[in-house]
Amino acid sequence: MTQKIIREFNGSSQLHCGSLKMHATGERYYKVNRILLKTLGLWPYQQSYFSRIHKTLFVSLLLTFILVQLLVFVTTQYNTNLLLKIFSFAFPALFVTIKIDCISTIELREIWNEQVKKMLEQMRDDWRLLKDKLEVDIIEKYAYNLQFSTIISIVIGLFCSFLLIILQFLPLILDVILPLNESRPFQAFAITEYFFNQEKYIYIILLHEILAYSIGIIALYGTFITIMIYIWHACALLKITSYRIENAIEKSALAIPVFERHFLFYQKIVHAVLIHRRAIKFAKLITSNFTLLFAILIIVGVSSLSINLLQITLINDSTEDACIVTTFIVIHLSYMFIVNYGGQKVTDHGMELYKAIYNGLWYAAPLHIQKLLLFMMKRGNINVTSIFGGLYEVSLEGFASLTNAAVSYFMVMYSTR
Repeated sequence: MTQKIIREFNGSSQLHCGSLKMHATGERYYKVNRILLKTLGLWPYQQSYFSRIHKTLFVSLLLTFILVQLLVFVTTQYNTNLLLKIFSFAFPALFVTIKIDCISTIELREIWNEQVKKMLEQMRDDWRLLKDKLEVDIIEKYAYNLQFSTIISIVIGLFCSFLLIILQFLPLILDVILPLNESRPFQAFAITEYFFNQEKYIYIILLHEILAYSIGIIALYGTFITIMIYIWHACALLKITSYRIENAIEKSALAIPVFERHFLFYQKIVHAVLIHRRAIKFAKLITSNFTLLFAILIIVGVSSLSINLLQITLINDSTEDACIVTTFIVIHLSYMFIVNYGGQKVTDHGMELYKAIYNGLWYAAPLHIQKLLLFMMKRGNINVTSIFGGLYEVSLEGFASLTNAAVSYFMVMYSTR
């Protein structure tokens, strides 16, 4: 009896150590996201007085950058080209400002912290629940692929930012390499009004602009990667559910006596149902408490894309403006496509689960287990990424709808300019 207790204790200790190891492995894949959120002051486990000052400073820099662009209308005569050029810079800045500012408000900050903590804790619990090596390999594969894609996208973003900085300072560089009789004209990309001599304080203006761009990029990456981590984790859970269903009822098990076979089926199906319920719950948490925020971001994002599409048609001979606006358009389309692609992958994984149940040996299971499988088939066929009461669906079809809306608004503005 004593030896039996010791064996059980050793087994539970090994299981606990294995859970901690899986937990540590999972944390390793999400370090980039944690660093970005800490930089923004949005990490839920680091809500000190300093982090609030941090967020306030970032939001202030972005808001002042938008304000100095709008102040141009005070000192400059209004025209359509000027309006579009200012809005093509102001709307992207407004997009990332809304992301930080809304989350920084007291009510949404509490919701954000609570929900992010809840989702992070569920992710850790999900990693601990996995005891099968193949299941651990599945979730690690998804986490690794997302980590690799994140690093690649950040490298591409840094490279593009470096090229834009070089383009910004190109007149100064050319004055050193290929000097002329007079200095080349030099100004910031965005049209701004500071009510002081901009030529004299051009480096302060550029510092303000570069800081605003840097904060915007960090905010865009930080919140975007967080959403994609949650989406990919939901996909991994659905994939593990499909794996459990496919291995729950095997032909070799049909030779087992009926009572033992039914107990085995029941045990495996219950484990699959558990993971499936957690996957559905996790997918619903992604959008359940931020519907209003996402609605505002969609409106601002589509408007920004439409304005930049119109702006690119009005650029005549300015290579710098063409590069900037083209970059903005690519960022808009890439952001919308990747987020909607993630939603589509969740839906596709739900359909894969449906097919795994349908093609399995469900008819060999007892009646009460068949009812569980029928319930899972129905839930697997439901789109788990619908938001705004089903008015908008995060999918490739949703991406096509957003793009179509942006192009439609662009055509209307272009025809009435």
